[in-house]
This record gives sequence, C-alpha cells and structure tokens, in this order.
Amino acid sequence: MSASFRDRLGLEARIAGPAALITTLAAPAAGALLLAILDATGKPPADLDRTAGDIVGALCPLGVAIAASSIVGRDRGAELVMTTPASYRRVLFLRAGLVFVLGAAATFIIAGACYALGGWPSGQGAAGLIMLWAPPMAWLTALGLLVAVTMRSPAAASGLVGGIWLAQVLLGHDMKHNAVLRGQYLFITLADGFPGRDVAITQTALLAAGVTAAAATGLLLARPERLLAGDAS
Repeated sequence: MSASFRDRLGLEARIAGPAALITTLAAPAAGALLLAILDATGKPPADLDRTAGDIVGALCPLGVAIAASSIVGRDRGAELVMTTPASYRRVLFLRAGLVFVLGAAATFIIAGACYALGGWPSGQGAAGLIMLWAPPMAWLTALGLLVAVTMRSPAAASGLVGGIWLAQVLLGHDMKHNAVLRGQYLFITLADGFPGRDVAITQTALLAAGVTAAAATGLLLARPERLLAGDAS
C-alpha cells in the first residue's frame, strides 16, 4: 500500500468522523462484553450460542448500516468536492466502504472467537463465520445509503433501517415460514432448521438486493449537487 493511498484513507476516515467509526465498532464491542458477562454468570451453553448468533448476525449489521448511512451529506467540504473534477460518488463510496470494512473485520473477529471457543449456533458451521452476517450487513448498509441519498437525510435513513430491522426481529417467525417474505428475511440461518439450499437462496437474494441498492445509489449520485439541499442532521 503506497504512502499516498494510506494518507488518503486516513483523510477519508477523519472526514467520515469518529462518531461513524465508533458506531461501527460499538456493536461488536458491546456484544463481546455481553457474552463475557453471560459466560461469567454461568449461562447455559445453548444460551451463549444463541446470543453469539444474534450479535454476529443481527446486531453487528445494524451498527454498520447506521454508521455508513450517517456519513451522507455530513461532509463540510461537500460543496468544494462537488465543484471539482473529483467524483463525489467515488468519495462517498470510499468512506462508506471504510466503515463497512471496519465493521466486517470486527464482526469476523468476534465470530471467529466465538467459533474457536465453541460458542456458536448449532448447525451453523464454519460457513457462518461469513455468511451469517455478510448478507444482512450488505443489505442493510446498501439500503441505508440509498435512502440517505434519496431523501437527503441520514437521520431518515437510520430511522428506516432501524425500523426495518426491528420489524424483522418482531415478525421473524412469520417471515421465516412465508415462502415469499423469506427471500428478504435478514436473520435466516442453518440453525433455523431450513435446508441448506433454502438458506443459500435467501442469502444470495439479500446480497443481490444489496448490490441493486448500491447500484441505484451510484446512479443517484451522478448528480451529487442534489445533496446540498438535503438535511444534514
């Protein structure tokens, strides 16, 4: 990695802001602390396994999605960037990518630690070290960026992402057992008892939806000046 590229990454990380980076790491850190407390208090292994799956597959993706969507329109130098040959689309995706990579790395570390220590959802297997969290993280993050750019409001994006996440948590049983809704259910795992083929189809559908949302965001950012009229709150 060249020195200029490292400097650029450092600059973009500073512009993204400490709040976004802290939000990204908050869920894995809080999850690790919770698991340590539950283990210290003598919770049954089954409870630890289930909690580890919930943290990795549900809580961590939510934190990354909210953090990534929060950086849209928050750059104080946005007007300068938008009036130069530099592509704001490229800049925004770079900053969101930094948040995503940081969150993905932290999630993978906590997943790997749980797996190595035997605190892993039954039936999930080694594939879950990535597939348990990657599809919902990609789906939620891309959706958050799309809403933030479309509505020109990071706050609206965070609220919508959080609302969808909560609705899926509350309606999980119904969504898992509905052939149509299951295709966009964030938290389906092998531990739910579904055949591996059904789980793979759902996870692929989530990834495809995430790619589609990211592509739509890129198209909207072809005219980044529209963000200047947005709510940066």
